[in-house]
Amino acid sequence: MIRLARPADLASLADIERSAGKRFLGTAMAWAADDDPVPLAALEQAQAAGLLWIADAEDARPAGFALARPMDGDLYLAEMAVSLPRQGRGLGRALLLAVRAHASAAGYRSVVLTTDRELPWNAPFYRWHGFSELPPDRLPAQLAARLRHEAEAGFDPARRCAMVCPVRA
Repeated sequence: MIRLARPADLASLADIERSAGKRFLGTAMAWAADDDPVPLAALEQAQAAGLLWIADAEDARPAGFALARPMDGDLYLAEMAVSLPRQGRGLGRALLLAVRAHASAAGYRSVVLTTDRELPWNAPFYRWHGFSELPPDRLPAQLAARLRHEAEAGFDPARRCAMVCPVRA
C-alpha cells in the first residue's frame, strides 16, 4: 500500500535508506552504502508539503519511501528507497507510480531525477517505467546544477545522468 507519509513515519526512514544502501556494496558505487540518509528536516518539509510517500509492508510498517520536490516546473524525485529485504516486490514501482500520479494531478510537466546509468535498479529501472535520459544540452538549470553538485559530492559524472518522464494531466 502506498500512502502519504505521516509525522510518525519519519523516524524509520533513515533505517530504510541505510538498508537500501547496502545494495550498492560490491558495485562501482559501494561508497554510497555508507552515505548519510536524508536529513530529518528535509523529510519533515516534504511530509508537510505532501511530497513524501510511504510503501507499507505487510505488517503496515514503512518498508520504502519516495521524496520529491518541485524543480523548474517539474517534480524532482530526490530519493526513493526500499529496505533491502522488501526489494523485488513491486514497492519501488508502486512508489514511482504514486509520484507520477501526483505530478500529473498537480500540473507538473514531468517527473525528473538523477541516477546512475548502469546499475540495474537505477537508470534501467526508470527506463523500463517510461523515463528517458535527457541530453546534457537539454537539461533545465536546476537539474544541471544537481548533477554538478553530485559530481562535487563524489559521484562519477561519467556514470550519472538526468532522466525525465512527461506526465499528462
